[in-house]
Amino acid sequence: MGKRSDRRKFRRRRWAAFFLLLSLALVVFGVMLLSGMGSPDQQQAASGGVDKATVERAASVRVADAPETASGQKRDKAEFLASEEEDKKTATEKNEVAQEAVQEADEIAGARDQAAQKPDPKMRSAIPTPPTDDLWMSIPAIGLYDNYVTNSGAHSAMDSGAIKLPETAFPWQDNANTYIAAHRLGWPGTASYHQFYDLPLLAEGDVIYLGDVNGTTYTYEVTGFKEITPDETWVTAPQPGRDMLSLQTCIENFGDYWTMGPNWNVRYIVQADRVSVDIAK
Repeated sequence: MGKRSDRRKFRRRRWAAFFLLLSLALVVFGVMLLSGMGSPDQQQAASGGVDKATVERAASVRVADAPETASGQKRDKAEFLASEEEDKKTATEKNEVAQEAVQEADEIAGARDQAAQKPDPKMRSAIPTPPTDDLWMSIPAIGLYDNYVTNSGAHSAMDSGAIKLPETAFPWQDNANTYIAAHRLGWPGTASYHQFYDLPLLAEGDVIYLGDVNGTTYTYEVTGFKEITPDETWVTAPQPGRDMLSLQTCIENFGDYWTMGPNWNVRYIVQADRVSVDIAK
């Protein structure tokens, strides 16, 4: 019995020593773990020694100091305004700001479009009115240079050269549709001879020049063509907001540009829009 009792005591002491050592090991491990989490040096070692950079939030740009939004950037401005100081705005406030930004951008774009479509009144008023009604015409694409244009409504006046219909405006006037007519064949020995013979050869984008006695040059580009009957006088009327030039000659029939008479039933019209004005210095 004595020996059996001694063996039991030995086993108990051995297990007690084992649990004591296990407890000490757990305590030491816990201390090391906590110490490692709080140590900056150990953190650097764990991350490979790379220092963490501190990133500061950029200051918000004030809308009043921001440049105007260009056409096509309305969405960018709305997103910028909606995100500005976003940590201080509710979702409703962000939505309201975005809608206001888009509306403002639309108004700016609309104002610019209107300004681009309307001729500048300052440009108009800057054109000096010449002391006479004399005009000269050049159409390089068909070989015409410095052809004199008479301000006359008489059909017989075309026998000497091109005429401007007197009821139409001059190029230095507002909303002018300067209307010039000339013969296809004309009369040999005069400026009318074959003056507008090649008029049907003009294409969109071709340049036409008019000049006045002051030396001001009015430049036009061809933008369209019409074929009408002789009684369709509406084509001579001005079009508000448009500074234009119309050139007229006769053709035998609709779509027939190279049969030279004898009837000349149709009027062929070339229309051009003014693109620049060069005032002589």
